[in-house]
Amino acid sequence: MTYWFYYATKWLLWIIFHAGFGLSVRGQEHVPKQGPFILASNHVSFLDPPVLGAACPRRLSFMAREDLFGVGLLAAFMRGVHVISLKRGESDIAAIREAVSRLHRGDVVAIFPEGTRQLSGKLSAANRGVGLLAMTARVPIVPVLLRGTFEAMPPTTNRFHRAKIRVAFGPAIPYTTETSPATDLSTRQIPGQVEGVSPKRHSQERLAALVTERWRQLESTSA
Repeated sequence: MTYWFYYATKWLLWIIFHAGFGLSVRGQEHVPKQGPFILASNHVSFLDPPVLGAACPRRLSFMAREDLFGVGLLAAFMRGVHVISLKRGESDIAAIREAVSRLHRGDVVAIFPEGTRQLSGKLSAANRGVGLLAMTARVPIVPVLLRGTFEAMPPTTNRFHRAKIRVAFGPAIPYTTETSPATDLSTRQIPGQVEGVSPKRHSQERLAALVTERWRQLESTSA
């Protein structure tokens, strides 16, 4: 793949968000300089993907729902920056395989594990899929919190408004934390684990819960 279009777009977006929305970024030291990982972000606005692309020092592979690839210039743009098409509301094995393939070659895959935009502008919980992808590819998850994009482009109007946009990256979450007693994801019974739920599924859910927990920590420190 060639990525000149991605980097040209990233440079332009950085200028736009910095000048027009006072974009501020913190926690970039938590973003690995090399190697694959999943970037897990909250999602409240159509501005979220371009803001992440501008703010993250690594090149990102986004996953976006399939129907967006039929929207004229947007579809051409997404193909230009190598977005992974994802079927919504079902398990898209092809999309997961493509994401895993990119992670295995050292790329960064950015996802919005809440599943859809939160029209209230408030944090929701990360879905189990982020844990499934991390455990399948055996890569860490870097949580990131976006603030201000909801105000800059509310989903009710999808028009620009003056607002300050802030991005905060958090420490990476290992795909397995068996070495940490506080967040043990081993196969033994864990308090709160539902009987009949497989240890693997529980571990995926636990990873998703950790992502949600990190978002809330980032939210409390950036209030």
